[in-house]
This record gives sequence, C-alpha cells and structure tokens, in this order.
Amino acid sequence: MKSVEKTLKSVAENPRYIFKLTVQGVMVGIFAGLMVCLYRFLLYGSESVLRNYLKIIHGNVFYIILFFIALAVMGLLIDCLIKWERDSAGSGIPQVYAEVKGHMEANWAKVLVSKVVSGVLTALGGLSLGPEGPSVQIGGMAGKGVARLFKGSKTDELRLILVGSAVGITAAFNAPLAGVIFVLEEINHGFDKTLVFIALVSAIVSDFISKAIFGQQTALAFPVVNIPLESYWILVVLGILIGLLGYVYNAGMIKSSDIMDNLRIPSWLKFVLVFMISGVVALTIPEISDGGHFMMDMLGLAVPSLGVLLLLLVLKYLFSMFSFSSGAPGGIFLPILVLGAYIGAIFGSVACPALGLHQDLVYKFIIISMAGFFAATVRSPITGIVLLAEMSGSTESLVAMVIVSLIAYAVPTLMGSEPIYESLYDRLLLKKNREYVKKPSEHVLSEYIVPLDCDYINFKIKDIPFPKNAIVVSVIRNGKYIIPSEDFNIQYSDQIHILSDVNDYPFVREEIEELFGG
Repeated sequence: MKSVEKTLKSVAENPRYIFKLTVQGVMVGIFAGLMVCLYRFLLYGSESVLRNYLKIIHGNVFYIILFFIALAVMGLLIDCLIKWERDSAGSGIPQVYAEVKGHMEANWAKVLVSKVVSGVLTALGGLSLGPEGPSVQIGGMAGKGVARLFKGSKTDELRLILVGSAVGITAAFNAPLAGVIFVLEEINHGFDKTLVFIALVSAIVSDFISKAIFGQQTALAFPVVNIPLESYWILVVLGILIGLLGYVYNAGMIKSSDIMDNLRIPSWLKFVLVFMISGVVALTIPEISDGGHFMMDMLGLAVPSLGVLLLLLVLKYLFSMFSFSSGAPGGIFLPILVLGAYIGAIFGSVACPALGLHQDLVYKFIIISMAGFFAATVRSPITGIVLLAEMSGSTESLVAMVIVSLIAYAVPTLMGSEPIYESLYDRLLLKKNREYVKKPSEHVLSEYIVPLDCDYINFKIKDIPFPKNAIVVSVIRNGKYIIPSEDFNIQYSDQIHILSDVNDYPFVREEIEELFGG
C-alpha cells in the first residue's frame, strides 16, 4: 500500500512533485551530461589515436603485426564486456525503449562502465559505429542511477530514464531541442507535459556542460545558399530517392544482422574476426573507418568528385552494416547522418550543373538529405529536422527539410518497411530469450493522452475495455486534476493516469497504446 500511496501522492501534490522532479532533472543533467561528455571525449581521443597510428604504420611490418595483435585483444575484451553485461551490446536506443516499456531491467552501473569502455575499444578498432546511440543509453542509465539515489517511485525512475536519454542526444550533438523531441517522438511515443518540462531542464544543463567542454561552434559550418523557388520541384525527386535508399538501408541492416546471428562460431571468435577485418579496412580505406567524422570533415574541406562520393557511400554503407550486425556496442545514428550527407552531395553534384544552380547549393542538399535520410530510416522526421537545424545553426533550410523528410518518411512506410529502431527493438525482445523474473511488487503510474481519432471519445470509463489489472486513478482536463468515477466521460486531449503493478506494466502499456491508437 505504501507504494500505491507514494505513486498517487505524485498526482495529488503536483506542484511539490514537479519541484522535486526538477531538482532531480538538474542532477540528471549534470551526471548524465558529464558521463556523455566523458564518453564523447574518450571516443574523439581514440579515433585520433587510430588516425595517428595509421600514419606511421604503413610499410612497417612489425607495427602492422602489433596492430593486429591489439585488434585481436580488443575483440576478446568486447566479448568479455558483453558477457559481463549483456544489455550493453548493440546501439543502446532499443535497450532504453525496452526499459521504459517494462521489458528490461538493466543494471545501470554495469551498463555505464561496459558501454564507455567498449565504446573506446570499438573506436580504437575502427569499427563504423556511432557514439550517439550509446550516448542515449548512457544518459538513460545515468538517469536511472539518480532515481535510485532518491529512492523514488518506479514512475519517477522511468521518467528520469527518459530525461537522461534526452541528455544523451543533447550532449552528443549540442542539440537540446532535438534531444527532447527525440525522446518524445522515438522512445516515449507520446506527449507528457511533465516529462517535457524536466527533459528541457536537464537538456539545458547538459548543453551548458557540453559547450563548456567542447565549445559553442555548430557541428556543420557549410555555406548557406537558398534554392530558387522555381526549382523546388527537385526536392520531390530527392525525397523519393532518399525514401527508396532508406528502405534499402533498413532491409540491409536487418538482413545482415540475421546472417551474423546464424554464424555457427563462438562469440569471442566472431569479435576477433570483426576487429581483424576492421583493421584491414583501416589500412586500405581509412576514410570509412569509425563513425564518420572523417568523412564529414572531407565534405567540409571540399566536395570530392562524383566517383569518389559514390565509392565512399557504398563502402561506408557496407562497412556500417558489417560493423553493426556484429553486435559490438555502438550505434548507427552518426553513420545514418553521414550516409545522408553523401547522398545529398551526390545528388547536388549531379543536379547543380544539370540545372544551372549555384555550386554551393551542394551543401544545402547535404543538410537536407541528412534530415531526409534520418526520416527515411528512423521514421522520426521532426527530430531529424530540428537536429539538423541545431547542427547547422540555421533555419534557412527548414521548409526544404520538411518537404524532403515527409516524402522520405512516406516512401518506405508505404513499401512496408518498419522504422530501424523498432525493428531492432523487436529483435532485442526475441533475442533476449531470458526467463521472466518476477519483480518485487511496485506500482507504476503511466500517462496517456486521448488522441483525436480515438474510438472511445465520449465513452464512460466503465464502457472502455481497460486492462483488468490497471486502474484509472486521475484525469487532467484543461489543466485541472479530476478523480473520475466509472461514469466519467473521456474526451479528446484528456491526460489519463493509469496505475498498474510493475510486473503487469509492459502488457498494460501495450494494451492501452493499442486502445488509444498509440
């Protein structure tokens, strides 16, 4: 009963509860921000070490042998880290999604250690994996650590995991708004006013920390040239092209993961071979090694020839597919953006001379295509648009990004392609193959907003088929809290608070999201 009282108290005493969560949000912003910045700093350093070593290794057989011995050791260490903490494998975003859905219960401290150390190893090994997915999980687990420190309710813990996830994107890109929107659009799949407020507080705190460490410059400093209005039709062509390539990307990532999972070799041998192949790539085609910062720097200096752009695009896609399907800790967020940038560079290199457009418009197509390819693969168009606006420090491309992103979103959706992170989440639940362990009884208060197309608008609560193991405890309507009776009529935009046991929460949430079309 104490758990129920604690959870209900958060609804009844909303102002005090918000103040408490705000304080916790500041702490999450500090802790998660520092952890993600540490991770980002170590990865930059590891990539720099690899680049410098590659400069002195060529032609020296002894150094090359040492390099491959080190790669083999790194593969063995990655295998040990994943066996030590299984929830640190892969991107990190599907793991956070599974945690807030109630399907996982990760050890936050072990994940933090394993994810940071393994991230350094994969960067030193040159695998084409990005830091942003792991940053989301690092931020989420830091949020969970703060929640455990305060010994709050399970509801508070889930909220702070989401808040920490927003910090992950914020500190990785210096993009606080994109961090908050990503959590709402991609992980939470709903609008929670309390979550938005606390996430913004944490994002601002972590953004300050990130900029104090890494500087205030934007990630993309490309020339800004506007596309003539009479040439806007070309954005439709670009959107369709990106949508088709997004479909190919998602299909390839899932297929390659299936192939890698079906290999009948020990996991330690798999990782050793993956690192060895990565070493060969680093020695022969160093441009496509690591997450993609080097390839982005190439575009910043000068756009390569069309042939070079095509070659790097194809090789980066294949190597990213190979690296991620291995199961090594690391994300696909940055590689997706890099591939989008090269699609835009190729498109611009063809379109600008063919249509007589200003040559600097190639950079415009790069930014637009980064947002579009993100929408085509992740299926979170708003996040992609806001993220690129923050990365470029300009809203000049906003309308063009919206047009391309919407088309790029629609094409693979109509073709039946699932968003990449949802596909990875489904695979994660299937691959877990763990016995269900009943947790100590604790109550979770979850919030759902009634959408405009809900079939149960103006229905009484008693006539709505809510799960039997869940209780509607309160409704917020027009900013006012209401304790509803069973004859209370549900209306559009009502915020409904539902109480369930932590063991029933994953199934309750799925049923209610289906009920409300979530």
